[in-house]
Amino acid sequence: MNRYVEAAVDSEIQALRNTSSGRACATFKAAAAIGGFVGAGEVDRSVAERALLSAALETGLPEREAAGHIRRGILRGEKTPRTVPATVCHPNIKFRVPHIARPAAPTWTHADPSPVRPPQHEVSAHWAESVPVSDAPEVAAWFTHRYGRAATWSLQQADLWDLARVVPAGLRLPRWARSQGGPWTCTGHRIIFRLWDHTGQAVSLRARSTDGSTAPKSLAPAGYSVKGLVLADPLAQQLLGGVFPTWWQPRQVIIAEGEPDWLLWALRQREADEQGPAVLGIESGAWSPQIAARIPTGASVVIRTHHDEPGRRYAQQIAASLHGRCRVFRSSVGEEASR
Repeated sequence: MNRYVEAAVDSEIQALRNTSSGRACATFKAAAAIGGFVGAGEVDRSVAERALLSAALETGLPEREAAGHIRRGILRGEKTPRTVPATVCHPNIKFRVPHIARPAAPTWTHADPSPVRPPQHEVSAHWAESVPVSDAPEVAAWFTHRYGRAATWSLQQADLWDLARVVPAGLRLPRWARSQGGPWTCTGHRIIFRLWDHTGQAVSLRARSTDGSTAPKSLAPAGYSVKGLVLADPLAQQLLGGVFPTWWQPRQVIIAEGEPDWLLWALRQREADEQGPAVLGIESGAWSPQIAARIPTGASVVIRTHHDEPGRRYAQQIAASLHGRCRVFRSSVGEEASR
């Protein structure tokens, strides 16, 4: 391996090992950077994957999640092979990461500065102990009801991007994974989604019922706030973490209301193609000035809240928070998924 490349790769791996927050974003970013050398034929793909996985696991990222971010990051990097300077051979030269634009600092306005969240280790453990959506027949039926003939492909995509998981029937749940009707496994709320804060951290979960007749259809952790938390696909997770990749062009964002509609748009991302648009999912109280501040200036934003009176008011609130910075569009009636 070229000494410049070796130093650059080592720099990325060491930076990833030292990451204490935004681990998923850091893993993807390091994989994309090293992927440029893979694309140029300077680094063997399997060597890069092993080194990245080892570093990501040291940060505490679950192996399955880390492997997915690494795979997608390397694929992204391979699209833009990195040229190795012929005159540079010093082993201590740092690898120059492509310029990344970052958003302005969030402005706190009328927001709870310290919402109560469930214990982080319990959230992480509950997600890690849950299984892929394709492993549960009742969830496959839910996907068929929602997405018709595209259900099988949708299940595969949901697993690929790790957008949702299923709580195993016999799993011992945290005390907050319940409602007045009992634990999520008893009420049928077995599909879970991660909720992300404005720093790009997965700090809570939302559970969805597989039975359309169940009310409410979605549940938040009992006794804890989900205010200011959103659903996010992999690109939106980077956006929330303050990372705006230079390859993200055009900069488009979709804001969808509810898990089914968010999932509908998030599922459309393909493994080897550009990851765009960024897709955020919201419920009542999810949008905040801090989330709005993470949308890059100049982005095109499509608001897909429901076309009822609350949905219209919500769309107006979101549009007002982006006024003067972004091009904002409203979806047409009939374009949203069934609730």
